This record gives sequence, structure tokens and C-alpha cells, in this order.
Amino acid sequence: MTMNNPIMSVLTDNKLSRANFIKWRENINIALIGENSLFLLTEEPPEQPGENATKAFKEKFKRWQNANNKARYFMLSSMVDTLKTRIANTLTAVEIMNQLIELFGMASIQARFEATKNFMNARYEASSKRA
Repeated sequence: MTMNNPIMSVLTDNKLSRANFIKWRENINIALIGENSLFLLTEEPPEQPGENATKAFKEKFKRWQNANNKARYFMLSSMVDTLKTRIANTLTAVEIMNQLIELFGMASIQARFEATKNFMNARYEASSKRA
């Protein structure tokens, strides 16, 4: 994977910071779709195969491992350094995404919802008092 890769250009030109999480997440999803790896964020990871596992099971695990490594590469290389340092030891792409959602994804969505609700309630109360 080189930096001439258009996917990496989009990701590195729009590094994740608190303000752009929603857009960054969309870009990561697009990159994972392009790599046939979006399943990493939607499916449970397979268990590590034992010595007696079938060849098919071992291949499925290897496919998941390769896709996970690529997704982690996309994610980590498209973060500002402070986030990258905080998340670097996280082993799976879905764990990274869950940590980021916990950090500022859903919190910012919840904060916008609360602000909108408070604004609408204040407008309603003001119009009720005039009536």
C-alpha cells in the first residue's frame, strides 16, 4: 500500500480530529468497502483456530487477520498523533471504532440532540407564554 493510493490520500488529507469524526468515519467505511473489509466493523471476529482446525477455518481466520491489519493501518495512519498514540495498542478495527465512538462520536451526537431539544423547548415555552 503506497501513499499514491487514492484511498490513503483521502484518509491522510482528512486526519481524524474531534471536529471531523462523522466525516472521518464515512471515509473509513468507504475505504473498507473498497477493500472488501467492512465486515470487520459489523461481524464478530472468528476465534483463533486451534491445531486441529480445518483448512477452511484457518483461511477464514487469516482473511480476517489480514483485513483487520489493513483496517488498523487505514485508521491509525489517518489520525492526528495524539489519537494515534492513545489508540495504537488496540488490536482490532472494531475496538478502535468503539473507542472513538465512546470518545467523541456518540457524545457529540447526544450533545447536539440535547442542544436542539433545549432550544425547541425554550421556543415552545416562549410561544406558550405569549398565547
